[in-house]
Amino acid sequence: MLDLNITLLFQLVNFFIALYVLNILLIRPIRAILRERKAKMDEVEGEAEAFEREASSRLANYEAELTAARHEAARNREAARAAGAVEQQSLVATAQSKAQAMLASAQAEVRAEAESTLKSLRAQVKSLAGKLATKLMS
Repeated sequence: MLDLNITLLFQLVNFFIALYVLNILLIRPIRAILRERKAKMDEVEGEAEAFEREASSRLANYEAELTAARHEAARNREAARAAGAVEQQSLVATAQSKAQAMLASAQAEVRAEAESTLKSLRAQVKSLAGKLATKLMS
């Protein structure tokens, strides 16, 4: 069985003294180090969260600016297409008017040549008719 004597009391006192000394020398400094470490980790975690919020905010701003730029580019592209269509219509109208003028000029030249050729042929017909008539009479 267990003997309860004075050595047990000395051992208990010795244990409590060792516990007190260990508490002063080891446990309190370790707890202080752990508290400092936890405070630093909380601070780093807060900084990381702030950085993440800032990064997501910047990403959202970037995406909004990119979307706005795409819309602006689409508007510019449509405006350029409309301006190109107007320019194309203007060029086509100019080309058609030039073509009409050239066609009218060519038709006038052809008519003038036809009339001069017709006059020349009529003059030749009269002389040939006179010659033919003289040959037939002779």
